[in-house]
Amino acid sequence: MPQLPLERHALLRSTDLDDMREVAGRLFRPHRLDLLGGAALDARIHHARVRDVSVSFIGYGADVRIDTSPLETFFAVQIPLSGRASVRLGGDQVLSARGTASVVSPADPMRMLWSSDCTQLVVRIEREPLEARLSDLLGAPLREPLRFTPAMDVGRGYGRSWFRGLELLVSELEHADSLIENPLVAHRFEWTLMSALLVGHGSNYSSMLRGEVPAAPSRAVGIALEWIESQPKYAHTTASLAREADVGERSLQLGFRKHLEMSPMEYLREVRLRRVRDQLRAAQPDAVTVTEVAAEWGFLHTGHFAARYQERFGEKPSETLRRRYEQPHAFLPFVD
Repeated sequence: MPQLPLERHALLRSTDLDDMREVAGRLFRPHRLDLLGGAALDARIHHARVRDVSVSFIGYGADVRIDTSPLETFFAVQIPLSGRASVRLGGDQVLSARGTASVVSPADPMRMLWSSDCTQLVVRIEREPLEARLSDLLGAPLREPLRFTPAMDVGRGYGRSWFRGLELLVSELEHADSLIENPLVAHRFEWTLMSALLVGHGSNYSSMLRGEVPAAPSRAVGIALEWIESQPKYAHTTASLAREADVGERSLQLGFRKHLEMSPMEYLREVRLRRVRDQLRAAQPDAVTVTEVAAEWGFLHTGHFAARYQERFGEKPSETLRRRYEQPHAFLPFVD
């Protein structure tokens, strides 16, 4: 990486506080910027954008304090390259220096103190596409806004891996003939940075991304049960039931296992078997066949259906149909 990143994309070099406040406010959010101490401002901004991700190199050349309201529409990852910054995000405090980045979520009000020698790469990622990417990874709609852990170790582990990807992007942006100018390549870079941040850095969705999916609550399971019971002939799938219950597929499966000791599709089959039995009990043998009734309820393989029916009820479906006809005047309560 060059001594000053993104030099080809220099946007501002100024000693005027108002200039810096105005330009940085356009790139991020209107904010309060105050000089601390007697040093003069020597500010610079280099800035480049790749679709829904932008990267800025920022330095003030003086001790400054920055106050801003919540970002609302985007996330920001701030990586010091030199110097230090104290970053307060709501009730959290991050002491940020080389190797430790601060990660700002959209709901966080922010106060920062930058040392005079502090320079940072600031990555802006738009909220809507990042949360859409998270939803894709989870295979389910988000139940609450995404919120990252405020401090990120970019000196080792997944954080370092993510930072290497960012360094590659910055390096490519230095060259006019880079493939990053190609929209397909730019999309892949953006997709990789977003996905790696979601998977590699802590958030309120980390456990779900690791596959540690919580079981759906009884309320969600109840909604799915109502759909099955009220429309048993409908071509339900686990995915369609999960959408109606507003949970993920895996979460719904775990909820059914927890509360009913069966899967959603096993429960649907159980309901249909009971409906077949009710219909056979009420039918006349010369009016319908077992095959017709079974097919009406979605059981198209007669052999498999008959085996499941006998396992569940202790008699063949043909016996259920015939027994009702052979004992028309007897009434014996039957308990499943």
